[in-house]
Amino acid sequence: MSVRAARTPGVAARLLETSAGLMIVEATAVGVSRLQQVDESELHAADAWFDVKHGGGGGEDDDEDLDRGPGGASGLLDRLSGQVRAYLAGELRDFDVPLDWAAAGVHDEFSREAYREIQRIPYGETSTYGQISVDAGRPRNARRVGRLCSIVPVPFVIPVHRVIRADGGMGNCPEYRLRLLEHERRNLAAARGGSHSPVPFV
Repeated sequence: MSVRAARTPGVAARLLETSAGLMIVEATAVGVSRLQQVDESELHAADAWFDVKHGGGGGEDDDEDLDRGPGGASGLLDRLSGQVRAYLAGELRDFDVPLDWAAAGVHDEFSREAYREIQRIPYGETSTYGQISVDAGRPRNARRVGRLCSIVPVPFVIPVHRVIRADGGMGNCPEYRLRLLEHERRNLAAARGGSHSPVPFV
């Protein structure tokens, strides 16, 4: 189920219901700018600014005035929604939706490059904050990479669950990050064993 919602002019927003929980996703015509997991209580608290309209009642889409082509904001949300669900179903390993760094609030070049390096970590594998710092061109900025992982605007697309501390710790939300890694590793193991059936997220 995908519920369309109004956010701000030029930004398409939706509430997704997935096997990993509720997610608010946003995009501009340039790219995806937000993916945030929320629970029901957070949604009620956000009602003042996030006017959720549940589908199925014959109402108009809140983002109908935005370009619905594959390159428009609404089209990008269609693409992202499909990829999130395919990833959680074990059918997708790599996201390829573009990001709108400015709309996501990522303005400095180091932050963008660090996130790009995180996107390059292979499915089911890990890197460390220190290694990402080195790969992004600033070897002494491991702590800043850790901070960036904690405030990532578009998780999944930027797979911060694959970034760990030097001691092997998982940082924020360790149990959930580990579940995502285990999800990926189960699918890799199944593929190595010759199985053609994807393993869904649990």
